[in-house]
Amino acid sequence: MKTRAKQRANRKLKLVMLDRRDICGVKDPTPHEAVKEMIEEMRNNKGRRAG
Repeated sequence: MKTRAKQRANRKLKLVMLDRRDICGVKDPTPHEAVKEMIEEMRNNKGRRAG
């Protein structure tokens, strides 16, 4: 079984490997992240809708 410290180190390594910016430095989310952001935005704007 892995130790907690080793699990944390592996998680940090994965986050570093998943570079969220493309070659030009523009933020480029994965499709899954993009959909999550759109859904969150829709939920946040639902109450703000002007009639």
